[in-house]
Amino acid sequence: MSPNTRHCLILDFDGVLVDTEPLHFESWQRAFDQLMGIRIVDNYHLLVGLSLQQIYQLWAGDAAAALTDDLRQKLLTLKTETFLALAAEKLEPMPGSIALLRRAQAAGWYTAVVSRSLRMRLHRTLDIIHMPALFDLILGSEDAVDPATDRKDHARAAHIFNIDPLNCVVVEDSVSGIKDALASGIGTVIGLTSSLAAHALSQAGAHQIVAHLDEVVL
Repeated sequence: MSPNTRHCLILDFDGVLVDTEPLHFESWQRAFDQLMGIRIVDNYHLLVGLSLQQIYQLWAGDAAAALTDDLRQKLLTLKTETFLALAAEKLEPMPGSIALLRRAQAAGWYTAVVSRSLRMRLHRTLDIIHMPALFDLILGSEDAVDPATDRKDHARAAHIFNIDPLNCVVVEDSVSGIKDALASGIGTVIGLTSSLAAHALSQAGAHQIVAHLDEVVL
């Protein structure tokens, strides 16, 4: 990459900036248990990279198609309230995340979050963990997920900054996130083994695999 070219570091949120996956699983478990009397096998890895529709399917199975819009909204609202309560007690920034962001900004890079989570939840979670204001851009599902394809468009951040997606580095921890980044035309896609094994991320097409954010080279 030319030193005169503008670059962007694009990070997924859950499992990359914060280790939220176990809390998300517990929050969904409580919501479905309270409203529908449903619990599933306790394995938060089942959630990694799933869309909202896939989450309803995971818990409700064949009955997911019959869930009313009202019940879906009640489940999501209760899940979000439960998650934020748990997060206030347990969440911290992922080790190495703040140092990585500061390295990127010191090198003149833009920094962005592109996530499947709602933008409101991203901001509230960042407030809860007292994450420094190190992001130039935060895109949630309403900003970056194509409703027609259910694909997360990491290149949306690049286009907002008016830079080439090839000059971006994305860090993702899920198979779907890596595939979406590649489909977006991102130049360097890094798989972080915080949620899945290295071979799964490699098979998804990640250009590099790291076990810790300190290993990300800009």
